[in-house]
This record gives sequence, structure tokens and C-alpha cells, in this order.
Amino acid sequence: MLSWISEQFSHYKPDRAIAVRALRHMRPAERKNLFSDDIMLMRTAEGYWFENLIYEQLIRIAEKTDTIKKIVRKGADVPKHREKIRLGVNGIYSAEKGDIRVRGNGQDLAEVDLLLFDKDKQVVFSEIVTSPADLKDLEAEIIYKKKLFGYMFNQEHVGFMLFSSVDISGTQVVRRLVSDPDNVYIGTHECEVMKSCLKGLRITSFQKQPEKNPVLIPSETLKIRDFDYKKLHDDALTKLFFAMDHNMTPDQYFSDPSVSPLVKKVICGGLYPSAIKALVANYGLRVKSEVLTAESLQENYTRVILAVDFPEMSPVIYLKPKKQRTYLKMVPAKTGGFKYERPTPSRVGFYLWLEATKPAIGAERALTVLEYCNTPLKDRIVEPAAQLPDANVPKHQYRPRRKHK
Repeated sequence: MLSWISEQFSHYKPDRAIAVRALRHMRPAERKNLFSDDIMLMRTAEGYWFENLIYEQLIRIAEKTDTIKKIVRKGADVPKHREKIRLGVNGIYSAEKGDIRVRGNGQDLAEVDLLLFDKDKQVVFSEIVTSPADLKDLEAEIIYKKKLFGYMFNQEHVGFMLFSSVDISGTQVVRRLVSDPDNVYIGTHECEVMKSCLKGLRITSFQKQPEKNPVLIPSETLKIRDFDYKKLHDDALTKLFFAMDHNMTPDQYFSDPSVSPLVKKVICGGLYPSAIKALVANYGLRVKSEVLTAESLQENYTRVILAVDFPEMSPVIYLKPKKQRTYLKMVPAKTGGFKYERPTPSRVGFYLWLEATKPAIGAERALTVLEYCNTPLKDRIVEPAAQLPDANVPKHQYRPRRKHK
């Protein structure tokens, strides 16, 4: 199937009918921005349009061959609904805007641009990019998603297609990806060339009508393995504490078959006051230009939670400000201690998981975790808050999606 699709997209340039069909998945403002003078707005709109363009073209291809058996509905082909976020939910679902996502205990584990099945009912997923940025992150995502879908569909080999409107075929990341026979890279013309067939049309007036096509299936009907992500998480956490107490290396820890590769992060627990004092004394925390003390933490924050990111084995601190429905994510700073990275808003499933976390970590255990993760110690030279630079504060609260940069 991968070879056949690659041939169909060789030097791909859409006809006007397919280019127009792709517009039905976009809001009027997004369509208008396809030709905006604002380069950022235009690139973002191009990213959405190109993603929908590939989806529409694959539907047309599937009508002509049995190589593609089914394609999971997305965008305007998904009925409008609000998916309630709650703990305990595991599986594949369609988000409010028609995105295809995978949840584990209510938390979004992954999002894919396309999900389809070949004639042997083998799952294949796709990523669609319009920028060469963040390819290193992309590679890690692909590796994780292959494990995730392989687990859910009991499939040893999972196919992957990378579509790109910019030539990234010569990058090391793409070369490594295509060295796997289960992967394929498909380059097209640039978006600027492909959207030229839309010029002169009133592109803001199209209706978002869902397509009735037998090749399309809703994500809710997919048959996947029953799995309990919370249990996988708890098992990984138990094994992590065991590894720390028995001086096992991280490599030894991850080589344990009982540690699921699907677990991206373990929440160790909320910190008791003794652990908060030890954290401040030995490492330190900084939110923008403010250096936090044990007193200011107790006064301005209701929760301090310790977690560890996998596979980097990197510690993360989550702070819950008083009277706010958000958590501040704190990550290790090169100069020592922890710095503010970004907020975790209440509209995501991970927020509910943090809310359900109870105090469970004392000073000794907290220091053991941080030492195991080789967390840099607090820089004791710089102390006055007024002298601390603000360079580490993100310019934007939310990171834009990779392909729409």
C-alpha cells in the first residue's frame, strides 16, 4: 500500500475540485488567511489546508483501489460534538474539531493527522508537514506512535507515511525514517504552487458538509485492545521506586519488560511540606523573575507535584496557584533548579490527573528521585530576584502545532 500511494502522489499537484473539497474542513477565517499578507496567518492556514488536501486525495484514491480498505473520518466528516474529559477513558476518539487522538486515563497521549487501514486490515498512520522545523521532535513522536498503535491493534509492524510540501528528503531524520521499510516519505509541490488553483474563487462561502462514503469509518468503531493506562502508569512508578532503591541504572529500568513503553510520564505524587522545603533548599524554583521560597510556595500555591518524563528520565514540578484553574509546569534549568516553562490549562485531561494526585512524597523520597534523574543543583551565586534574567520565559504560552509553524 505504501508503495502504491507513493506512486499516486509522485509530483502531486491537485486539481481544482480536490483543492476546493479540502476547504470544507476549514472555518471561513482560516480559508481567507490562505492568501493573507500576514505570513504567520497564511502559513498556519496553509498547514490546515494541506492536511485536509491529502485526506481528500486519499479518499479519491481509495475509491479506485482495494489497496486502501478504510480511512478514519476527520474534520468536517466527524459529527459536531463535545467530548467530555474525564479520568479512566482509554482509546481512540475524535476531538471537537475532528482531530484523531489517543487517550490514556483521560490524558491525550498522541494525535495523528491520518489513520487508515490496508487491504489486510493493518493500521497505518500519517503525519503531514509544511515546515522543516522540529524534525527531531517528529522522529521521537513517530517512534512512540508506532509502539502505541502496535500495542492497541496487536500489530508487530505499523506503517507510517510522512507527507511534506517542503523538500526534507535529504535530512538525517527523514533518511533514518525511510530506512525502515514500514515507513515512506512522500514529497509534493510547495503549498504556494498547489493553492494557485484556488485564486479567483470565493473561498469563504463553502459549506462544511460531511461526506457519505463507504470507505470512511468513525474512530469510535475501531476495534482495539482493552487497556488500562492508569495501571500501566502505576506499574511503571512502582518499578521506578524499586530501581532507585536498588541502584539500578535507567537503562536497566527501561529494559524491564514490565515497564510499558507507552508510559510517557509518571506522577510520583504531591509533596509534603518537608519535601517542599528540601526542594527549595537543595534545588530552587523560579517563576519568571521570582525566586520562590518555602514560605512563598505555601502562601501562593496549593499543590506541589513531582513527576518524571520518559524516556528522558527528566523531573518535572507542577505548581497549582491559589484561586487559579491551572498548573505551572517547572522544568530543570541549565543553571540549576527549576524554571517555569508553560501552563497546564484546565481543559486538558492531564489537569484532572494532577487534581486527583494526593500528597505522598516526603523529603527523603523527593531527593532520591531528583538525584536519580541527575537534576542540576541550585545555583547559589545568584540570589536577588531583581538580578534574575527573564530570558527563560516563553514568549507564547502555547506552542504552535509543528506542521503549522
